[in-house]
Amino acid sequence: MAKRATSARIMIADDSDILNNMLRDVFEDSGFEVIQAFDGVECKALFMQSKPDVAIVDVHMPKIGGLEVLRYIKEKGPRTVVVVTTGVSTEETAVQAMKLGAADYLVKPFEMRDVVSLVEKLLESRRAGEENIKLKKEIRRSEKYLAHLTTIINEALITTDAAGKIQFLNRAGSTMWGYSQDELRGQDIHLLVRGESGAMLHRDLVRDTIRRGKVEGEFLFRKKDKGTFPGYLSTSVIMEAGKISGIVLVVADLTRLEQIERRLKQSEKLAALGRVVEGIAHEVRNCLTSLGGFSLRLQKATTSDPECRQYTRIILEDVYRLEKMVKDIEDYVRFSKFYSFKFVKTGIVPLVERARDKVLHEIPETSTRTVLFRLKTDENLPDIDADPKALEEVFYNVILNAYEAMPRGGTLTVSVKRQDHSISLLFTDTGVGIRHKDLPDVFNPFFTTKTSGAGMGLSKVYLLVEEHGGIVNLRSQTAGTTTCEIILPVERLRLLGGLSQ
Repeated sequence: MAKRATSARIMIADDSDILNNMLRDVFEDSGFEVIQAFDGVECKALFMQSKPDVAIVDVHMPKIGGLEVLRYIKEKGPRTVVVVTTGVSTEETAVQAMKLGAADYLVKPFEMRDVVSLVEKLLESRRAGEENIKLKKEIRRSEKYLAHLTTIINEALITTDAAGKIQFLNRAGSTMWGYSQDELRGQDIHLLVRGESGAMLHRDLVRDTIRRGKVEGEFLFRKKDKGTFPGYLSTSVIMEAGKISGIVLVVADLTRLEQIERRLKQSEKLAALGRVVEGIAHEVRNCLTSLGGFSLRLQKATTSDPECRQYTRIILEDVYRLEKMVKDIEDYVRFSKFYSFKFVKTGIVPLVERARDKVLHEIPETSTRTVLFRLKTDENLPDIDADPKALEEVFYNVILNAYEAMPRGGTLTVSVKRQDHSISLLFTDTGVGIRHKDLPDVFNPFFTTKTSGAGMGLSKVYLLVEEHGGIVNLRSQTAGTTTCEIILPVERLRLLGGLSQ
């Protein structure tokens, strides 16, 4: 008889030489590797040596009984398939054997070919069971991996049923909109999208996705606090058993991208203004030289005329003011064109303190007495990659602006905190505030609400912070508080072109 290909190993444990050898012959003919044992002690010893796939164990064996051997085998090799045989069939023995882990129970006499078929069936069942366990582990691993991905990705991931009722929202989505998953479960998806002209969205995302298979585009989304943010939306259908059971939406927050585009335009505008200013400052200085010179000569020639002397004094004061303004402009242009940045590991707090001391030496003594300066810092702040001179100039201009915004006194609070891979500085004063309509222009050159100065301070702040790869924002309330927020990376990464190369 031709042997069937198999790599299985079988142990036959029976004290009957005739039955043991008959089983050996039929299993070897079927392609099995056979190990024989004729008592319980020999069976246990050979089992540990050979670790068979299958063991056929007689209940009644000398030295150690078959049930005790069965218990030993399942303890040492739970993967081994055990078939118990006996010449005396009792229901109690069968139940006990099955409880101990036997895969089947045979009563002698039995057909040899039936035993082979049973063993092959049990091995196939074991293989299928192990494959099923393996697949379940793979599924659980995949589910955990997908769950982890939905948690760590920066895009919002939302699923709905076929009617557009929200079923799932990942962590990024919860952060974007400000809702928890429990708050949104069962809500209509259009709750998250700002309606056109203050109404509900004119297009139905669910209907359009089901009809077209997907929807893509930029939308303005409505947050829990009634604020909005721009985002790119992509939807697709979820299929189950050939039917559409819902839709999945992925939303990427475009707020940061819009900020970068806005800052790039600002940088281009400042560069263009610098080129224009350079030419204008030269011409204005020539005119001021003439005006100042002739005014001094008129002043000397009109010593006996008080009215003329008053006029020339006013002219000279304006000339001096304009000369200072031109100097500020030229300094700004010269700095933006020629300053060479030197980045080193730098401590933030000492720079803030030096900038404060510099301001206090320049402003009137009344301001130093009526303005309270508070500095709050986190412990163990890391040094950052920065140009100390440039950052001190940043802090000087921000602190000077804050003091000048509090002519009647107030409080300037500077908070320095660690935020992940950045340092955040908040300069908050209780001064006169800035009008809301003026906020978009505060970083432009020449913009100022003061009676003197060229308005170059905050423009310079913007340039310097940008060169450090940071962000500067201004928030204010008219006749209230003004906060200048500066965020600087601990490790400088150049994402946009700047002044240094």
